[in-house]
Amino acid sequence: MRTNPSRGICFDKGMSSAHEIDYGALLERTIGDFRPVSRLWTVGTRLLCWILFEAMVLGLAAWIEGYANLSGFLHSSKQWMSSGLFISASVAAAFLALESAIPGREVSWGELALGLAIMVAAFGLLPFGGPGGTFESLPILIPQLLGLAALPWLCLFWAVRRGVPLHPQLTGAAVGAAAFCLAAALRPMVTSLGTQPNPGASLVVSCVLAVVFSAFAGQLWLNWIARWQDQSIGAGVPGARGMLVTARVIFPVAISAATAALILIIRGTGPHIARIPDFDRAIDNYEQALADFQPNVPSASMETMLSAYVEHGMPAYMWDFSSQGFQLVGGRWDPLPDGTPVTYTWFRGAKGGVICMFRQIEAFQPPLMVHDERHHLLFYRYRQFSFCLINVGGYGNFISVIAAPMPLKQFEHLVLAATL
Repeated sequence: MRTNPSRGICFDKGMSSAHEIDYGALLERTIGDFRPVSRLWTVGTRLLCWILFEAMVLGLAAWIEGYANLSGFLHSSKQWMSSGLFISASVAAAFLALESAIPGREVSWGELALGLAIMVAAFGLLPFGGPGGTFESLPILIPQLLGLAALPWLCLFWAVRRGVPLHPQLTGAAVGAAAFCLAAALRPMVTSLGTQPNPGASLVVSCVLAVVFSAFAGQLWLNWIARWQDQSIGAGVPGARGMLVTARVIFPVAISAATAALILIIRGTGPHIARIPDFDRAIDNYEQALADFQPNVPSASMETMLSAYVEHGMPAYMWDFSSQGFQLVGGRWDPLPDGTPVTYTWFRGAKGGVICMFRQIEAFQPPLMVHDERHHLLFYRYRQFSFCLINVGGYGNFISVIAAPMPLKQFEHLVLAATL
């Protein structure tokens, strides 16, 4: 080791002159940015704030989706266990990010290994392979996760930015992992986002991209030491105070935009939300039936209506929900503009109704969505509605779509009671 009164201290072994620190010049360049600041909260206090923030975001999703509509999510043990592990991984990653922002509190290998183990366990519960698990789903998945993770990322990044990370890349990567894990836990709760039954491979790739981007952002915006050592600061480049003022202007705007994106994604109106035409058609006709349903085939009884359907080339196949408190209102035969035969049968109840749509198809291709299968009946959640999709065999190529705006488990009991 050698000393130089005018140039500070440097180490000869393994050190180049580029790493030499001129403490005198460093103080001269930074003294103008010194000012009183509020004391930083402890890591435990800030971590508690992050946990409360996660609870707030999850509660917001439950409130927008409707608490009753989460029954399908809660029914799938693998889904809620995976989400629970992702939330745990998010808390662990946030702890690593907050701790690493304090000099002398660098992340240990044991803490890093524990956080990675929780993430691996969460990914391990996801299905891999098969349709939807391949990488072509990335153009849909990445915008969804971006909208869900933007607000958590901004909030945690701002909290970490008040510290002085000695390894900004690692801190930034931990911030990205925490925000991504929260988004991954939130995504199965948002019914309109369940567009892939096997999203494991795509989620892994999305996680890697998120962590790499956040690590780069950490190197760019959390590397306070390199910025203080930058000789260009003394040449008129804005100092830390000017950067902080700029950040205080930009941050509220970014937070507002991220909050809007989060709400839009949860509501199912965000970008790249996959639509299912047959389900959309059933929902549109359900809403029209609530206002005014006018049968255009004889509908005095179930037998009369089915006979009319047969005369139009449709199968004599229908469910009767009268034993569950729904009354047959009637049926309509409304072919599509291309001539495809379609019928709509409307059952009215005390609190809404059930619509049954029959449509001729060329080949049965069920939507690539998370679903329950019971007695060869496929049950889905989509746009606040529950659906039952049936490939009607023995009558040609037809499908039946039953729809009602009720919780999935209640809907499953209703349909199964009418069909078994």
